Amino acid sequence: MTRISWLAGIVILAALAVQAEVGPHRFSVDLPTGWQQAPHVRLVLERMTVAGGQPFKLRAAAIIEGAEPVMLGSTGIVGDRSVESAPRRLPTLLIDVTRPLHSLADRLASQQAITIHLEAVDGRNAPLKQLDWSVQSVRLEKGGRN
Repeated sequence: MTRISWLAGIVILAALAVQAEVGPHRFSVDLPTGWQQAPHVRLVLERMTVAGGQPFKLRAAAIIEGAEPVMLGSTGIVGDRSVESAPRRLPTLLIDVTRPLHSLADRLASQQAITIHLEAVDGRNAPLKQLDWSVQSVRLEKGGRN
């Protein structure tokens, strides 16, 4: 029984290490069925954790094999000085990726998934390599009106 609890502890620590990763993040995201015809496609980031006081911009890019990354969109994260550097939880962030994703339709026609690269940058688009942030779930969803 102690061996099982020891192994469970190791698994929990490994999961926490992944969530606390610093720097750029990459996710394989399924392309929704019929996304090419959807009037709007959004990148949905769920259960994000950020350092409280630091404002930054989160940029999303598509990684296409054999090509430069394609910028999909970005969103600003407001810093909250009242919590200083304490972690804050953001339940859901949406980034409209309709136009850039539709511009890739020919290149993605035979793919079922796409690699999304998320990166935290400052106001001048310089990467914030020391910023601690994580996101638990990333997906694409199609929709009607935005």
